[in-house]
Amino acid sequence: MTTSLPTVINLLAKSLDIPPESITGDTELETLGADSLTVIEVIFDLEEQFNIQVGDERPDLKTVQDIADQVDRRVAAKAEAP
Repeated sequence: MTTSLPTVINLLAKSLDIPPESITGDTELETLGADSLTVIEVIFDLEEQFNIQVGDERPDLKTVQDIADQVDRRVAAKAEAP
């Protein structure tokens, strides 16, 4: 299964103007200074890039890996859909 983690890291780095190598999957969004608006914008970008819909039901996203896991689940579900 491919992971969206590198894409999430790059989008967050670009959005927050920080080096991508300073972000890992375990990095907490709050530590990065990512507010809810930033997270929503990154999710919109991910929806467009991966052609998925996360929708309004966003779980409690605390880490970068949490976002990647959500995207990966949506991509997998889309691939399994008839």
